[in-house]
Amino acid sequence: MAVALRQRSTMAHHPNSGSVDSALRQERLQLPARGASVAIARHQVRSRVLEWGFQEELCESAELVMSELFTNALVHTGSEQILCVLRAHERRMLYIEVADQGGGPAVPTPREAGLEDECGRGLALVRALADAWGDRPGMNGGRVVWAQMSVTAGR
Repeated sequence: MAVALRQRSTMAHHPNSGSVDSALRQERLQLPARGASVAIARHQVRSRVLEWGFQEELCESAELVMSELFTNALVHTGSEQILCVLRAHERRMLYIEVADQGGGPAVPTPREAGLEDECGRGLALVRALADAWGDRPGMNGGRVVWAQMSVTAGR
């Protein structure tokens, strides 16, 4: 049975007023590093992104990005748990991050997949769907891979 630890926050302080503003929303989800957890992470992204008022098209892209980042952490690291964070700034920007516990390559590296290859397209998809993406060292030797997506006229 998969155990998910979830923490939700929907408040941010407006810099000028000191009041609480609902412009920043955040969801944290820690899942076991198992294949079944990818579907849970995707479902959570779909639920929150739609709840937070984003359009269906951005929701679908965010689901795919989460799926690819989670799958990479699952396949390329020795993690037992994977932490997913989803943040929304108003209804204009969505930030997704996936933190692993380490044990894999030092940095995620996109590669060219051949026509017959079944794997190797994940980061190319993330690059195509996100406005920006990258990685940084995580806690205890792990890695955090993130993607930023915004609502633009082109989407």
